[in-house]
Amino acid sequence: TGHVGLNVYLARFGVVDSNLCPACHKPETVNHFLLTCRRFMGQHNALRCALYMDNWQPLNKRSLLGKCKNKAVLLAYIASTNRFLCYASNPA
Repeated sequence: TGHVGLNVYLARFGVVDSNLCPACHKPETVNHFLLTCRRFMGQHNALRCALYMDNWQPLNKRSLLGKCKNKAVLLAYIASTNRFLCYASNPA
């Protein structure tokens, strides 16, 4: 659904001034955050390694979000980026 605290979503409601990623200056979408943002290249590599250890899987949004067995690896990736620290420190 794209309802996550990334700039594309937050900019729709005026929470942030721009929908762009501060590192890449491209729209900060879920796909961008999970797969292409240069700010998280080290984390992307760790994600790929973790997915390939179990069995080769294509690295795309559909496989990451659609396979239950990827949940732990995906959550570890998200935590390693520190992108959502404001949500962890201010629980709703």
